[in-house]
Amino acid sequence: MTSDYRSAKALLNAIPRCLRLSLISKYSAVFSVLALGGGAVCSAPLDALLTAVPEQVYGKSYLELSSGHMNGRLDFFGIRQQDPSTADTTAGDYRDARLMGGVLLADKTWLSGGLWRRAVSDSSDTYFYTSWQIAGQYRLHDEDERFPAFGLHVSAWGNQAAATQTNSPVVVPGAKLNTVRIEKPADKQLQADLIASWTLSPATRLSGFVGLGSTALSYAGLSATTTRNGCNYQLSFRGNDIYGVLAEPCTATGGVIQQFYDRSGSYGIDVANEIAWHGYFIQTGLNSTWQYGPWTLRAGYQLYSVRRKQVDVILSARGKATFSLNQNIITDASYSFNSHWNTFFRAQLSSNLFLDELPVTYNTATSARFGKKYSVFTLGMRLHF
Repeated sequence: MTSDYRSAKALLNAIPRCLRLSLISKYSAVFSVLALGGGAVCSAPLDALLTAVPEQVYGKSYLELSSGHMNGRLDFFGIRQQDPSTADTTAGDYRDARLMGGVLLADKTWLSGGLWRRAVSDSSDTYFYTSWQIAGQYRLHDEDERFPAFGLHVSAWGNQAAATQTNSPVVVPGAKLNTVRIEKPADKQLQADLIASWTLSPATRLSGFVGLGSTALSYAGLSATTTRNGCNYQLSFRGNDIYGVLAEPCTATGGVIQQFYDRSGSYGIDVANEIAWHGYFIQTGLNSTWQYGPWTLRAGYQLYSVRRKQVDVILSARGKATFSLNQNIITDASYSFNSHWNTFFRAQLSSNLFLDELPVTYNTATSARFGKKYSVFTLGMRLHF
């Protein structure tokens, strides 16, 4: 055993647990800011407003441009004030720019998709996500005197970032992380929904749906920097392995450790399963559409339940809270200026923030925040062709 190895082992005995726990804490902090403020709508975008006959709302094709927001003036639930660490700060400020569209490919077949750019802030950093969705829908049965219209809706959707980085240091007993960077955090979902729609009157329609799907999280890499004994170190994770390397030349009393290695499992941490978990979900809901002159009013309710593998088992073993149920309510009011375009305002309320809209933000350190409500308000314009 070399002198360098003995020195490295001594350092590991002194600091790796603090390094590991603080690294996970800071990694989670990157996502915790996402769990403080507004968000977008339920699981796949606008699921609570699914209908078996989308052309009754959108015509043969449409393009929708909108912007959603949550900030201190719109924080009607007082989320920031509930948490002393975020009270009277901009933590949780949210905004998005959204492009959605759809086209009737054949008499009963729809193709639709959407693309978002989201920004969520904490008190010192802003984090950016790109969200996407593509969906196809086929009407299995047209409404008649005995049965409603039935449609099958299949979609894929997800959230991703090129990287998420924070430059705010975190101090824990025995260690301090200066920066943390996560490469390519992402989630991806596949789901299918069966929809039924009834015409209650010439102006009123009612729809109900039930669906199921799968969800999976991933990330490409996790790294951090720390300072120890006056020397700067670059830390990186490969699975559950921790690698520490001296970041720049350094002189320190008692010698300088050039690099060290450890496994997080020895500290009761399973990085991959706590961050890159997967699971299954089911959902059901109702919505109604009412039209009067140039006005169209829509309201929808959705109940969502998810069963996660790995991560919730780990949380339960540690005696921490887990959340698997979410309720979403969406109201949407649009005004048509002519047959080609209208403007709309949408309010989205959820019992558990981001629980099903941004699965990538749920991990072992952020789960407790998902017990809070959230809301987001959207203003947009829809073009019909």
